[in-house]
Amino acid sequence: MRLPINRDQSWTSSSDESVGNVTARILTGIDELHVDTSKMENEIDTSSCSIHTALEYVHPKVFQKKSLSEKITREELRSAIAACKISEDNYTKTEADLYALVTTERILWNAGRTWSGTMPVENRDDLNKYARNACDDFYMRCTGQLCIDEFQHISHTRGRYDFQSVAIYCFEKGMPSSIISRVFAKNLVRRSTGEYLDDMEMTWLLFAMVGTDEVQSVEYWFRVLDVHCTGVLSVAVLEEFYADITKYLAHENVASLPFSNVIAQFSDILGTQHWTLRSFKENRELVYRVINGFTNAFRFLEQEINEKTNGERVDDEEFGQGQRTRWQRLIDHEYDDFYHQTHSSSTETSNITA
Repeated sequence: MRLPINRDQSWTSSSDESVGNVTARILTGIDELHVDTSKMENEIDTSSCSIHTALEYVHPKVFQKKSLSEKITREELRSAIAACKISEDNYTKTEADLYALVTTERILWNAGRTWSGTMPVENRDDLNKYARNACDDFYMRCTGQLCIDEFQHISHTRGRYDFQSVAIYCFEKGMPSSIISRVFAKNLVRRSTGEYLDDMEMTWLLFAMVGTDEVQSVEYWFRVLDVHCTGVLSVAVLEEFYADITKYLAHENVASLPFSNVIAQFSDILGTQHWTLRSFKENRELVYRVINGFTNAFRFLEQEINEKTNGERVDDEEFGQGQRTRWQRLIDHEYDDFYHQTHSSSTETSNITA
């Protein structure tokens, strides 16, 4: 059995003080998902460097093989993962089901198969391979732990997350209220209706908030920004979203560029003034910058800082495992020994020189 979660809940305050100084939090390495790593020590091998990850295993390129004639469904994968956690890790059925939901959605998300809910495979035996990876892989196990921890931060009733609780959670991570309202609107990123998100929708939101450099996240945010559901983003609507971003940053004494400058820069990134999902996908290496500019004030400011410091590139080089996605980088920072040892060494040095 896992230890009960005991984490500081003060971050859920919606007061001005709880938001803090945006620049300071970014520059000092904001703990953006408030993850409690203490109970991971005995459960997870805290190194991602020695394992072929399940995230690589489901890279979209593998589906280009013509031999993938079979399919496994979301429900089949979830059941297999839950059974594995119950039999091998002594999870209760409730714990196993939630872990299986999160890791199943992570597999589908990384493969770009979230909306279809199926995975092309060579044969039905691959179901066991996916389930095994979801239970053993470093990134998958940490993903399950991280998301489950986050769920417990958000007030919910039996897996239903109400608008107010989600709004507080998202606002304190830099998301304006207009975008939060769009997440709850009837669109292609919803599978339910009303003023609640279910566990699956909340999982998608967590993935999309962090992994703006992933194909499925690009689709997610495009649907959110496409208010009129025309397949082409409206400049007038984007200007309203950007106005909310600038207000958020102004509250933190951060000045923003005029909308005309920003829209020109982003159009250069996309190579067109006709913003469609296709133009987003064709520029996936940089489109996250466009997405952040309308959906998240913290991310928008962070990317401007990173552009000047090359922070993410330097971080990846120091970690020594090649270029990582934002999700992989977050998992490594929260759970990998490399960063905990580096932090401990820095703390000891500071104490010695103090």
